[in-house]
Amino acid sequence: MRWNPYSAALWLIGVVFIGAGAGLRVWTTSFYYGPNYELRWGPELAFLSQLADMMVLPLLMVGFATIGGLLFLHARNHSRRVAARR
Repeated sequence: MRWNPYSAALWLIGVVFIGAGAGLRVWTTSFYYGPNYELRWGPELAFLSQLADMMVLPLLMVGFATIGGLLFLHARNHSRRVAARR
């Protein structure tokens, strides 16, 4: 069975985007609900927290859309292979 390196790269990118989105969500919520929520933030950390909070949803959407698209692509290719055998 052949494998496409572009397809493998897209699988990796999809998983990395989902992991990054989930990790950023955990990181940003730890500032609001973590044990050190009473500490004063510096402006740099506040900016990074807002930037990460802004990027969570696009990262998750692109990651899940990439994996969903790849699943449909593999299903289409599989059905074509099965139809070609008949």
